[in-house]
Amino acid sequence: MNRIKKRTEISEFLNYSFFNYLGVFIGVFSNLFIYTSNQEFLGTLRYVESLSFFVYPFILMGSSACLIYFSPKLNSSSSSLLFSYTLLSIFRNSIICILLSWFFVDYLEEFIDIQYLYFAISLAIFLAFIDLLKKQLLLFNVLALPTILDNTLPKIILPIIFILMYFNYINDYYYGISIYVFSFLCIVCFFYIYGSKFYRIKFNFQELFKSIDKKEYFKYSFFAMSGSLGYIFVFKLDTLMIPNLISFKANGIYSIATVAASVLYIPAKGLFSLYSPKVSYLLKNKEYHVLNVLYKDVSLSLLFIGLIIYGIFFLGIENIFSLFPAKQVLLDTVSVIYIIGLISVINMASGFNSEIINFSKFYKFNLIALTILSFLNLFFNYYFIIVLGYGIEGAAYASLLSIFIFNSTKIIFIYLKLGLFPFDSVFLKLLILQVFILAIFNLIPNHSNSIINLIIKCGGSLFLQLLIVYKLNWISVYNSTVRKFAAKYLKLF
Repeated sequence: MNRIKKRTEISEFLNYSFFNYLGVFIGVFSNLFIYTSNQEFLGTLRYVESLSFFVYPFILMGSSACLIYFSPKLNSSSSSLLFSYTLLSIFRNSIICILLSWFFVDYLEEFIDIQYLYFAISLAIFLAFIDLLKKQLLLFNVLALPTILDNTLPKIILPIIFILMYFNYINDYYYGISIYVFSFLCIVCFFYIYGSKFYRIKFNFQELFKSIDKKEYFKYSFFAMSGSLGYIFVFKLDTLMIPNLISFKANGIYSIATVAASVLYIPAKGLFSLYSPKVSYLLKNKEYHVLNVLYKDVSLSLLFIGLIIYGIFFLGIENIFSLFPAKQVLLDTVSVIYIIGLISVINMASGFNSEIINFSKFYKFNLIALTILSFLNLFFNYYFIIVLGYGIEGAAYASLLSIFIFNSTKIIFIYLKLGLFPFDSVFLKLLILQVFILAIFNLIPNHSNSIINLIIKCGGSLFLQLLIVYKLNWISVYNSTVRKFAAKYLKLF
């Protein structure tokens, strides 16, 4: 029975990973070939999304986090009660949110584009239900199906909307956004119907709070909500401010650049997910020496991977974009891609500092850091966009500075409290080596042919980095992987 369960979990995880990458591929393809046809609509849609991301933590109120945190401690009957309570909480919070927006609409229009407010609130409500229902299915080891719908379906619907607009089957932005928002309602309905075979709705909540402490529940839900809100303030604020301070078209261009640059961070997401349970285990058992070694190894590996991918962007992105039909639109995003790509490299090279803090007894520090960083990000966005007049590059610079301060603060905090540090002399040597190689190839004069440029600059720098780092034996995982690959496929070593 355990073996069958284990195989099921592995199968779900593999399917989950596959559809995540499929969603990323569809998103990147759409950004390069479809979304460029109407940047203003893309910017408008991303504005609605960003606004909904700011609203939905208040509707969710940490319900999904509480579901994951408390359910393992409950029997099946109490677990069903907990799910029912969290579901009802979202219904209640949705009604409150709609009423508040209606009462304070005159005040809100001074800060946001009010014509899109109710689209954003509707989307926020659907996102809250989706998050809760996904977590409930996760408790039953159902991962793949929610990912197919939640991560892939909207990425399929949105390009279809753009194509319909391109051929004038849709002429109104409101209609296009309505279709997009409606697709999330369909996901909610499917999740609920599909998940109903795993649970039953119950309303005896007095019985629930005999099993868990009511005060503890609300305390944890508050920290979960605050953490989620702080994260959104840090990482989504730019896409909310750009339309207000510049234009929707500028937000569309910024969105294209963000999606393109996000490719860099894909390896880190997988690696952080892989090591999270181990980080938690080592912290709980106070095996700080082992954790410190792992912390350094992961930071070193991700610096190497991050700079390799960033180097391809840095040296070749203009040549790659010049091959596409919408090259002029894409070339407008290059400077932003450079900056946001650098943000991804910083996040990767900083290692799993968020995981260390979240799994330690100092988890509240993340909330404090996010709160401070939210205000800094707000100030930096205003300063770079309005005062210095840097436009969308200003929003990117604001994010870069905010993330650098955020990661630096966490690294210092972890070192002071736990004595863990992600960097060593090899890290510094690797950083200098890779930056030096990229600088040398950047100085090589451009060839008139984009393909030849890509081969010389990207191919040459990639080969040199891989070869020198292998010869120096700085990253043991990389060297062992190369030897295994060579022994299996090349028969050279």
